[in-house]
Amino acid sequence: MRKQLYLFLLTVLLAGVAAELPAQYVFTASGRLIRSQEALNPKQGSLTFFTHFDFNTIAGAYAGQLGNLVAHSIVTNSVHLDYAFTNNILVAINPVVYTDIHHQDAAGNVLERIFLTAKVASFGIANDYVYLGGMATVMLPLAQRWNTFGNPYSAGGPEVGLNLLLSYYADNLFPRESFNANLNIGLYSYFDAGKNISNTPGQTFEVPSNSSAITYSIGLKYPTTSVDLMLEIWGWAFFSEPPVQAYTRESMTFISAGARLKPIEFLALTLGFDYQLTGREDKTLYGAFGIVRRPPNAPTNYTEWRVLFGVQFNILPIFGGTADPSLIDFTTGSQGSDIILRKLEDIGDDKESTARKIEELRRRRQDIERNLEQLRSILKETEPQKKEEEKKPEEKKPEEKKPDGK
Repeated sequence: MRKQLYLFLLTVLLAGVAAELPAQYVFTASGRLIRSQEALNPKQGSLTFFTHFDFNTIAGAYAGQLGNLVAHSIVTNSVHLDYAFTNNILVAINPVVYTDIHHQDAAGNVLERIFLTAKVASFGIANDYVYLGGMATVMLPLAQRWNTFGNPYSAGGPEVGLNLLLSYYADNLFPRESFNANLNIGLYSYFDAGKNISNTPGQTFEVPSNSSAITYSIGLKYPTTSVDLMLEIWGWAFFSEPPVQAYTRESMTFISAGARLKPIEFLALTLGFDYQLTGREDKTLYGAFGIVRRPPNAPTNYTEWRVLFGVQFNILPIFGGTADPSLIDFTTGSQGSDIILRKLEDIGDDKESTARKIEELRRRRQDIERNLEQLRSILKETEPQKKEEEKKPEEKKPEEKKPDGK
């Protein structure tokens, strides 16, 4: 435990030093922190649904007609659905359902864009302490209005991202339940050449050439049985910048902290908070081609902070209900820490043999967890019966007649 704590503090320090390293955003429902990806996919056959709302507000952004100050809020809703075809291959679809844009003729974009993602991961090295993966993402634009304040830059063209994923797990036997550190590095290309980013109807400004950025994130996760704690540093760095008439054309870095609550087996609730660290210098040229400063009293050129709330459903595999007690395997080989300890002692330097034994231990642990879950269900069913029996008054036994002394 102390070793994991030292590693956690060391990685936090390195994350602060490496804030300019490149990594990636998140486009899947599973295998994710808040903004970072793990290089470990869910098991084959897993179907996961995730939806989240991002919220930000800028107090006093506008001067009202009555001399009062009006806030400027931005709400975004995104939906994610992914499926693991194998232990290594996962595909995901991610429509952005709604985004506030505060345009002159529209308050928001409905069904703004769709992301299609393929993630190839769960390739273990270093005796399964480290996992490698890769991810490819394609964004298909659907809305008509782009280049808006407070949202990541987009001119309305298709976008493509390629990413390298690296994850370290403190426990190579049960990585999903152990502390992990994740590094994402990616290249994100905007095919925005020729797209009109003017905010004023009747005026046109076409982007002269495609833009490109390096994306990056460093994420830490400390899981427990009921909650996962997460800390991340992430952002993007343009090496081919958008035109000066574009909003959010600056390279930016953020820090995010969050928790994922797991009240029941198939449901998780995520609460996260983003805070902007760098990129506050406004580089947009206002006044030309209908590009106006919006909102005029905003203290920064982007949303300084953002709150995220998400709900995740693990749809597949579907866990069964109560089983027949006679079908539960109570043999010594299916449970008990003694057999796990014996197997750990047998693990040698042969990596192939070690990998096979680790997989066997995983199966053993899954058997133990299934048996315990079945026992819990049985106890829950029998508990009401016991309570009813305790409430029943005991029947009085007839008094025995004493033999006549005569």
